[in-house]
Amino acid sequence: MSESSETRTHRPRFSLSVKLSIGLTLIIGILFSAINVWNITTHREARRRDAANAASTIMSIAASTLVSELANTALQSERFKTVVRNIGTTNKNLNSDDKTLAYLLVTDNQKRVITGFAKPSVTVFPGGVTYQDEQTVLENIAKLEGNLGGFMRAKSFKFTVPQTGEQGRLLVGLSLAQVEVEGRRDLIVNLGVLFAALVALLIYSSMTLSRMVIQPITAIMSSMRKLRDGDLSTRANIRRSDEIGILADTYNFMVQGLSEREKLKDAFNRYVSKQVYKQLEAGAIRLTGEQREATILFSDIRSFTALSEQLTPRDVVTMLNEYFNEMVEIVFKHDGFLNKFIGDALMAVYNAPIEQPEPELRAVRTALEMLDALQKLNQKRTGRGQFPLRIGIGINTGPVVAGNIGHEQRLEYTVIGDAVNLAQRIESQTKVTGSSLLISETTYAKIAKYVIAEALPPVKMKGKQEAVALYAVQALRRAPA
Repeated sequence: MSESSETRTHRPRFSLSVKLSIGLTLIIGILFSAINVWNITTHREARRRDAANAASTIMSIAASTLVSELANTALQSERFKTVVRNIGTTNKNLNSDDKTLAYLLVTDNQKRVITGFAKPSVTVFPGGVTYQDEQTVLENIAKLEGNLGGFMRAKSFKFTVPQTGEQGRLLVGLSLAQVEVEGRRDLIVNLGVLFAALVALLIYSSMTLSRMVIQPITAIMSSMRKLRDGDLSTRANIRRSDEIGILADTYNFMVQGLSEREKLKDAFNRYVSKQVYKQLEAGAIRLTGEQREATILFSDIRSFTALSEQLTPRDVVTMLNEYFNEMVEIVFKHDGFLNKFIGDALMAVYNAPIEQPEPELRAVRTALEMLDALQKLNQKRTGRGQFPLRIGIGINTGPVVAGNIGHEQRLEYTVIGDAVNLAQRIESQTKVTGSSLLISETTYAKIAKYVIAEALPPVKMKGKQEAVALYAVQALRRAPA
C-alpha cells in the first residue's frame, strides 16, 4: 500500500515499553509516597500513645515513691521536696532526647506549688501562650491543675494519707510539640512528593494520551476529510500494532477498496454509456450468467494488416485511438455496451446487460452513424495527407449467454453464443459483397419497416447447415413513432 508523505507519521522517539516504564515508575512513586503519608500518620498516632503511656509510667513510679515517702514525712518537708526533685531530674534526663517531659510538680490542696520542674520551651498553655520563666510556668500549671490541652498530655495523682486525707497532687505533663512538628514536616515533604508525582503523572499521561491516542486519531480524521472531499490517494500511515494501528490499517484497507472500486468504476464506465452505468451502480443489473436475446454489432477496418505495414507502431496506435474515439462515442450515444476491442475490430452489444427497447434499431442507427462519422474522419485524414479508412459492419440478433467470465481474479463481462459468432461472420461478408453494413434476417425482421435495405442471396457460413440470408442496409426509412 502506497504512503503519502503528507500523512506520514514517523515512528515515536521512545518505544512503547519505555513509555510504559516511565508511567509505571511514576505510579510506583505515587504509591510509595501515599504509603509514607499513611505511615507518618500512624507513626504520629503511635508516638502520641507512647507519650501518654510514658506519662502514665512516670506518674506510677513517682506516685508510688512519693506515697511511700509521705508515710514518713510531710508534704512541705525538705526531704519530700528533695525526693520530688530527684525524680524530676531522673525523668528529665531520660526524656532529653525526645524532649517530651514538660513538667513534673507537686501542689498542695490550695494549688500552690510545693516543688517541681518545668521546661518553658515545650510547655504550651491554652491559646498557644508560653512563658519563659520556669516558676511562672509551674504556678500556671498548678492553677489549671495540668489541664493545658493542645499538644500537652497530663496525668494527675492525688496524695491521700490515712487519717489526714488528701495532702496534695502530683502533676506530670508531656509535650507532643516536637512529635507534631516532626510529623508535620515529614507529612508536608511526603505530600509534596506525592503532589509532584501526581502532577508529573498527569502531565505525562496527557502527553502520552495526546501522542498515543489524540494525534493518530486526528491524523485519521484528517485523512477521512480528504476522503470525503474525493481524495482516494489519502492514507492514515500510522505504524502501530495496538488498537489504533488496527483502526488505521482497517481504514486504509477500506480506502484501498474504495480506490480500486473507483478504478473499476472508471474502467467499466469506459465500456458502457452513463445511463447504463447508473443502473449498474444502483444494482438494477445482474452481472451473473443469464440467457437473453441480444443484438451484436461487429465493425472492422478493411485491409488493416496491409495498412499497418505502411505505418510505424506509434502511428498505428494514434490512428486506432482517433478512430475508436469517434466510434465509441456513437455506441454510447445509443446506450450500447462496448464489449471489447479485437485489434482493429470493435464489438458492441445491445439489450445486454440491461433490457432495452428496440435494440435492433439502436444497433443499426449506431452503424449508420459510424459510417457517417468515418466519412468526416476521412476528410480530416486526407486533409493531413493520410489515407482514408474503410470499415465493414455486421449485425445479428439472437440468444446469448451474458455474464462475468474468466478467472476469479480477472473477470470480464461479455456475451457468448452462436449469435455472437454469426455477427462476426456477417461482418466478414462485407468484404465479399462490397456493402459496408450487413444485417441478419433475425435483425431485419424486427426493423424492416424502419430501414431501406437490399436483400442479398443467402450465404453459406461456417457452423451453419443452412445458408444465411443477409440484408445490405443503405439508410433509415423513417424515424419510428
